Amino acid sequence: MDHRTSPNVSSEGTALDLLEHENEDIKALMENLAGTRGATVEQRAERGDLAKEMIRQVTVREAALVDVTEGLAAFPALAAVTDRLRNDMEPRRRAIDRVERMSRGVQGISLNTGQDFEAELQVLTDLLGPEIDWQTAEAVPAIRRNLDDETLGEVLRTASQVAKHAPTNLSPEGPRWYERAPVISRLITIYDRLRDFPKAQNSGRA
Repeated sequence: MDHRTSPNVSSEGTALDLLEHENEDIKALMENLAGTRGATVEQRAERGDLAKEMIRQVTVREAALVDVTEGLAAFPALAAVTDRLRNDMEPRRRAIDRVERMSRGVQGISLNTGQDFEAELQVLTDLLGPEIDWQTAEAVPAIRRNLDDETLGEVLRTASQVAKHAPTNLSPEGPRWYERAPVISRLITIYDRLRDFPKAQNSGRA
């Protein structure tokens, strides 16, 4: 999937819309991953490609989370939400960093060769599941109850901007300054995606 545009998110939607979309897609990918365990070449190839696609979508979700967390920090009514979003960030980014490094430049079928990629992927999915459930059930509804679409459009970037400028190589400690610098972040994103060769077989990456 090419995340410069998202088929289910308007290009003028906000980072919050993108976060909701990515949460849905990642949950579906996690369910598909759970159903592709097996020893055949086809099963390993399918699972590897799903894992690489999930890493890409997780990094787009991360960019949306950074924008939402920072953009809503000035609203006291949402302090509990933004505090939890901020507190969840470091362990998740550490897990993303590990699986991204292990998958970079590796064919999907070979992800678990010579390294315990599956164990690190499990750590990441164990973090993502409860996060996504809480965001879907509590965080996003709370944000939409407190802020109308016009205000969200003023404090958050558009979905297309966030997706286009989402690097895959993330600092475990937290967002780096250039993740929100338009030109630099786009160049880094392009470089990150180009260096992840060979790609998943059916991926439509930028």
